[in-house]
Amino acid sequence: MASSLKKNLAVLFGASCTALSLALSVAAPVHADEEPGGAAVACSTTPTGNTSRRVDNFDGRYYRVYVPAGIPAAGAPLVVAIHGGLGSPEGIEAQSGWNAVARQQKAIVVYPRGSKPEGSGWGWDAGAGAYDNTHIKKVVADVRTKYCVNPNRIHLSGHSNGGQMASRVACEDPAPNPGIFAAGAVYAPAPPPTGCNPARAISWGVFASAADLTVPEPIAYSHVMYWSWENRPCQNEQADGGTDVKDSRRWDCASGTRVLWRVYNDGGHNWPPEPRRTEILNRMWTLFQAHPRP
Repeated sequence: MASSLKKNLAVLFGASCTALSLALSVAAPVHADEEPGGAAVACSTTPTGNTSRRVDNFDGRYYRVYVPAGIPAAGAPLVVAIHGGLGSPEGIEAQSGWNAVARQQKAIVVYPRGSKPEGSGWGWDAGAGAYDNTHIKKVVADVRTKYCVNPNRIHLSGHSNGGQMASRVACEDPAPNPGIFAAGAVYAPAPPPTGCNPARAISWGVFASAADLTVPEPIAYSHVMYWSWENRPCQNEQADGGTDVKDSRRWDCASGTRVLWRVYNDGGHNWPPEPRRTEILNRMWTLFQAHPRP
């Protein structure tokens, strides 16, 4: 069973579980026209309309970006929502519900595209030093040149192979400045990174469903163990509530960060429908709000 699961995950996600030395990607971009601690001086607050806007011919791919009406000129939070294997920017935009959160919270959401053709979609190379890591940071930098983004409120989210990719991007987020990303939260993530040593602690939330046969609960929980170790020591374990949950805990860490774990009863591998979707998004957003980049 374990051998079969490992084989299936490798096929679906291209997970790299071989210990490798850390290979740092590009550093956080420096904008000559950026106000200290704020958004770019000439940034735009123009909304994209009822849905996202597709940006073609960027770094050999495309991405989608959603900007609601009313984002602050001083800089809006940015959520990087990373699709899973066999997925697409359009798919996770439709399924995740992040656009609705962005409208309520006056945030921006960007949906990058993976590098590996898989079925009718794409997957991500989440290995150490892989170019997908650099690509996501380039997408973030491009959004920052176009729209008013708060540089201390850039967050990662992802599903499945995209959750695995989000952890890789966070763990290879280099100092100084101090890195790009403030916090992350993922659903049903494939195995966590290996051969990585984050430049700083970062708050992280992991969400899963008990009946997920593609990424079983222990694999999702391995992200909790990974980020608890990278944020160590993480103590003060507490029950964390939630609706229809099998297990729900949080840990406060010495660096002021927090690690969350929530596994829901039943469910499956796909991003959950309502009302569970709203429950998950609210928990993710609360974590993001409480933990800006230091």
